Amino acid sequence: MSATQKVHPSISKREIPLNGEDLPTVCVLCSHDCGLSMDVKDGKIVAIRPDEKNPITQGYMCNKGVTCDKYAHHDQRTQYPLRKRADGTFERIDWETAISEIGSKLAAIRKQHGERSLALCGIGGQANHMDAPYGTSFLRAYGSRRLFNAFAQEKTQHCLIDHWMFDASPSCFFHPDMENTNYLIVMGTNPRISNRGHNATEIFKEMNKREDLHMVVLDPRETETTRGAERHVQLKPGTDAFFMLGMAASIVQNEQFDAEFLSAKTQGFNEIRDLLSRVDVAEMAERAGVTKDELVETASGFATSPKAAIMYDLGIEQIPFSTLISYLIRLNCVLTGNLGIGGNHFIEGFGPPTVSKGRWDEPERALASGIEAIRAVGQFGMFSPTLFPEEVLIDHPERIRAAIIEGSNPILSFSDTTAWRDAFDKLDLLVVIDPAMTETARHADYVLPTPVGYEKWEIAMFPKRYPEIDVQLRPPIIPALGESIPEPEIYTNLAEAAGLIEPLPADLAEIGKPETVEARAAFLMTAMGKAQEAAARGINAESQFLFWVYRGIGHHFDAPSLVAIYGLCQDNAANRTEEVLRVLGDDWRGKNSFEIGEELMKRVLDNPRGVQIALADMKTNIETHIHFEDGMIRMAPEPMIEEMQRCMDTTFERDDEYPMTLAAGLRTRWTANTIQRDPTWRKGSGPHCELHMTEADAVALALSKGDVARIETRRGAVELPVTFDKKLQDGYAWFPNGFGARYSDDYNKIGELQGANANEITDTADRDPFTGCPHHKAISVKVSKIEATQAA
Repeated sequence: MSATQKVHPSISKREIPLNGEDLPTVCVLCSHDCGLSMDVKDGKIVAIRPDEKNPITQGYMCNKGVTCDKYAHHDQRTQYPLRKRADGTFERIDWETAISEIGSKLAAIRKQHGERSLALCGIGGQANHMDAPYGTSFLRAYGSRRLFNAFAQEKTQHCLIDHWMFDASPSCFFHPDMENTNYLIVMGTNPRISNRGHNATEIFKEMNKREDLHMVVLDPRETETTRGAERHVQLKPGTDAFFMLGMAASIVQNEQFDAEFLSAKTQGFNEIRDLLSRVDVAEMAERAGVTKDELVETASGFATSPKAAIMYDLGIEQIPFSTLISYLIRLNCVLTGNLGIGGNHFIEGFGPPTVSKGRWDEPERALASGIEAIRAVGQFGMFSPTLFPEEVLIDHPERIRAAIIEGSNPILSFSDTTAWRDAFDKLDLLVVIDPAMTETARHADYVLPTPVGYEKWEIAMFPKRYPEIDVQLRPPIIPALGESIPEPEIYTNLAEAAGLIEPLPADLAEIGKPETVEARAAFLMTAMGKAQEAAARGINAESQFLFWVYRGIGHHFDAPSLVAIYGLCQDNAANRTEEVLRVLGDDWRGKNSFEIGEELMKRVLDNPRGVQIALADMKTNIETHIHFEDGMIRMAPEPMIEEMQRCMDTTFERDDEYPMTLAAGLRTRWTANTIQRDPTWRKGSGPHCELHMTEADAVALALSKGDVARIETRRGAVELPVTFDKKLQDGYAWFPNGFGARYSDDYNKIGELQGANANEITDTADRDPFTGCPHHKAISVKVSKIEATQAA
């Protein structure tokens, strides 16, 4: 066997070694992207270790990291373009045929039904973000802004509230400064299991030793995190909005707000004070299932500590009033002046925290609901995938007719599987771009294979440390399978085939031929001007520019997709200059931004284990991220005033037909969303997917441990074995996420069901009114026993 293997030039100009040791990369199983070191033999990953040399994660990984080889090597990998036959099976076709046919069909649909007829769902899978600039550029070139992304199933409410209150960049994250705080509220997360932050287990152990830190955890369950807290406030499931509204009201009514800060830095306090003075704190506590004293003690501790912060995650992002909760987190921080060092501040990633000139323009809106596309990471407006099915099924001339599903598996990952199946059946064209033959891919007209994150150049854009700004760009460590090619090449080919962009002009190609700094500079300047000229001919200038850069100077790098990273380096040099110079040093002062961008790209390429490219100033964090001209925080966005009133007027009544509250999809040590296909990645005897409930609830339903229960909603039902959980409240149950796959070694056959797909019982209508984020953590269900004869 040769020591190297030649791969498609869109993957790498160089042949990829089949054998190697201590190859730097990352774990792709969650957003923390811990640095890993891998050994490869005969083109396969054979050993995985935490990377002690990684400057960002510094030798940490959780138990899941050692299973990343299963993500790359399994029997459901797609290797060749596939086209569905009339009988529902798939046939292998060549790339030229696939691109030509899809491009022609997209062009015809666009001509007949208009630019809004196409939707893109997915992009930016965990730790694999190289596709994002190309996927959004393709969509923009088509003329559509209908992007549905998993981030918008959880977190776009934070971007919306930060926009309304601070005019902050959607590239930032409102995050607790845990290192410098004295009072930490943890809600909606169990970081010692979900690994929130670098080595959360050790961090929280050390935090528990700090005498100057008080930690309060709000959680319906007893967890590994609550056991280490000073106080555990055990709310009723899904009632965090009542508790947080009661906290804000208690702070105002007891005059524990920071009057000096509010006067100097905010607008709208009087309106907020008038509303909160009418809130019945005792009633809010009762609705949340706690005593008034528990609520007031938490509010008072937060308001009177030298510094206080709030840590939050998915548990409060997928329950009723999730946008209001996001606002109330920020409101409590603003009321008490807990912003910046020791409070909550804005952390940044590789993308500079810029704001768009059109950010206050009327946004794209969903046809069926009117919910807006919210600008988030990457500055592109995105919709919650919960909205997708109705945007296909609606009777409207501009409904979605064609969809590209890339790096995503909606049948398992998004609300209401039944609605997604119905939507797929109504599409004129469904294209799936994925390294695996997923449940969603089986519905596709075409399946296009792409390499996994270890077989191509890749990057993870999530922020890691702060104030350090880090980048880890990683090269391929194993060769790609079959004829798979990276997403940037696929999008570029499709844009050209559909006639969405113009071919690279010969004179522009000539400018880019020499692989020199001077040629790059000349090419970029010329391409920018020509892209503007193309705009006058109806071509999207931004998209045209990127795809021309990809074609024209992509050969300057090891893979053409790296021009997007080069662009980000130039963006950092131009828009984050001072922060970058703090890292590069004074020798770089006086250099122009293009030279600085070149240096950043060199450092990123030279350090595949990760490198710091900028250093933010924590002292000016809040001032830097408020983009209102007067520098004042808007405390009273009108939609949130109305939403607080709605919250005050709302009580959650028990549904007698579906009396139990289910958290559908909790993280465990053996869940990884739906990225892992081969069930053998999970260690231990299992079963790994069970219905967790209290013994008292089980006994009341004549259920014993190990019995099979039916979990039912108005949308559907699933069946799971029962186990007892002493950490739960009665009336509350949960089962883990990431299950429901059907694994088979033949892409024309459906494999055996693994566990249960939670989205068989979720409902797209059960969602937040501002974002469409689903209420997966507080679903009303009916649980019943499956008799042995029924189970058989």
